[in-house]
Amino acid sequence: MKPFPRAILGVLSIAVSGVLLGFYAAAVQAQAWPTKPVKIIMPSLPAGSPDRVTRMVADKLAVRWGQPVVIDYKPGATTVIGTEVAARSPADGYTLLSTFTSFVQAPALMAKVPWDPERDFVPIVQFIRSEVVLLVRTDAPYKTLPEFIAAAKAAKAAGAPLNYASFGNASSFHIYGEALKRGAGIDLTHIPYKGESASIVDLIGGQVVSSFNSIGTAMPHLKSGRVRALALVGAVRSKVMPEVPTFAEAGVPKLDTSGWFGMFAPAGTPRAIVEKIGADTAAVLALPEIAEALRGQGLEPTGLGPDAFGRFIREDLVRWKTLTQELGIKADN
Repeated sequence: MKPFPRAILGVLSIAVSGVLLGFYAAAVQAQAWPTKPVKIIMPSLPAGSPDRVTRMVADKLAVRWGQPVVIDYKPGATTVIGTEVAARSPADGYTLLSTFTSFVQAPALMAKVPWDPERDFVPIVQFIRSEVVLLVRTDAPYKTLPEFIAAAKAAKAAGAPLNYASFGNASSFHIYGEALKRGAGIDLTHIPYKGESASIVDLIGGQVVSSFNSIGTAMPHLKSGRVRALALVGAVRSKVMPEVPTFAEAGVPKLDTSGWFGMFAPAGTPRAIVEKIGADTAAVLALPEIAEALRGQGLEPTGLGPDAFGRFIREDLVRWKTLTQELGIKADN
């Protein structure tokens, strides 16, 4: 075999050196980061499960990084407003987005959103899978989902349909409500709120008849005996509340798609920084005290990294688009 000409070897040497220098520069950049406070945009109101989980993670990351990690609340339009702010932020790792299932639902439900979930963001880490229940007041006359469905049918016949609350139009809880209506053949009026905590307060106060809420948000009120869970969204029963049947067990299909919380960065954020944030966050989620606290709220820590979370998001986009098309719902209905 003839040896490579010196000129070609020189070019190859320069190319290899350039690649190695690039890797070295990326590693140095990741090691140096962060050198100032990190901001996490939360596109929903405080006090809900996404907020509690984000603050729990942020507190631990601040210790690991030696820099403040600040939560910046930008609620509105079912997470669209805060998500757009994050998408337009500098791609330097100092502005992140902590969001949840609405991230993949909004593009399926709305005619247009001012950001693209795949083009404008890079997935960093999935925090948890969330479990959601349909709640009623403890003094409600229906103690099971079949009794609630029967009451809804009677209310419809009387011209005064029952209602359900969600944390906003185009939210996952809105979709669950429409799936319940379609699957059970009942009529329910949707009452959208700006956050989970607001909807459950009005449920307890009697302003709404029922409400979809995450177990984490519902748990204190379940323990106090003020609300009752009729059914669980998911394929299997919750380990935290094994006595609550799934919707499928009660004969209502299309309510087996669990929600999730996770963190993203604006597209273009250096890969080394993305990997560092993902690895550090996964380490936080694996801490025994954190995992135990999350599971106590009905939240299962996953810690999926950038690649695995990215695959999950691509699949979830298809999953929710298919479901919303089957239900025939849009953000305006």
